[in-house]
Amino acid sequence: MTETILSLLTRLSEAGDDAILPGELAAPFFGPLFDRLLARRVLVEQAPLTEWEVCDACECGLPCRPIRKAGDAFRAECPLDRRQDIDLTEDDLRAFRIGSEALASVIGAAAGFGAAPKLAREKVWRLGDTPLGGAVFLALEPAALTGDGIIASLRQAAQGSDITILAPELPPEAARRHHDAGFHLVETLALLTPASDGLGAAIDVAALAPVPVTPVLRVRRATAEVNWNGRSVILSRQIFPVFERLLEKALSRDQVASGSHVEGTTAREAKDLIRELRDAFKAAGFTDLESKTLIMTVRNRGYRLGVPASDIVVDG
Repeated sequence: MTETILSLLTRLSEAGDDAILPGELAAPFFGPLFDRLLARRVLVEQAPLTEWEVCDACECGLPCRPIRKAGDAFRAECPLDRRQDIDLTEDDLRAFRIGSEALASVIGAAAGFGAAPKLAREKVWRLGDTPLGGAVFLALEPAALTGDGIIASLRQAAQGSDITILAPELPPEAARRHHDAGFHLVETLALLTPASDGLGAAIDVAALAPVPVTPVLRVRRATAEVNWNGRSVILSRQIFPVFERLLEKALSRDQVASGSHVEGTTAREAKDLIRELRDAFKAAGFTDLESKTLIMTVRNRGYRLGVPASDIVVDG
């Protein structure tokens, strides 16, 4: 899917106070929408760059190389190898700070919330409520959801409502804490879709409601059948061993299956096997979000089932 300016800013905002949109990334988006983001202070232009990063593996010893004007253009020169010089445009030298509060307001508008977001805790905003009355919160950076007292703070702000949190992918332990608290975590970037409205992107508010799950994931080994969320899928004999590897880990102390553990079922790469496994669930009627909720990716570690061991029943 083509990246929108709103999804780009959301991704960059994970850096927190250091979030900057460089001109070389911004240039393809220059136009009326970009100007509106400047007017709303979602983007705040900084002074033009005067320095550029050094070459990869360069031995010049410089922390950065100065940018020099070269006729109508600019050049970042390498003192050791002129072949490594970089020609730059005036747009390349532009830089924009990302205003987190203003960006939160735009994301809330993309989801259809009319009121301005309310700060619930430092760097966590309450965007509004779903049609069913659930409270929707937004965190732009993972660190905002990992501090002490975050669970209690969100519960207090929600005032008894169910809680959905739009956020970047969290560290596994932090994600588990929110899941165990009964919160519905949704990756913001997964919901932002291109739109022709004034924001250039939209969020389907229906996707903000928690995915209803049955209390038990039932697996019948004899028939390779998996029953979850009120529906069943019979997996092929080629892909069922992959699910069994995840199931084996879900029932152990370390619930994350590494890529190599998943690949132990065949010579194929883990990412391809996981994609095929999720596709099997989607072919049986599960949504893409549901398939990724059941078969979760744990960044830099591997994959896990999104169901606690206590809610899994395995039949022979």
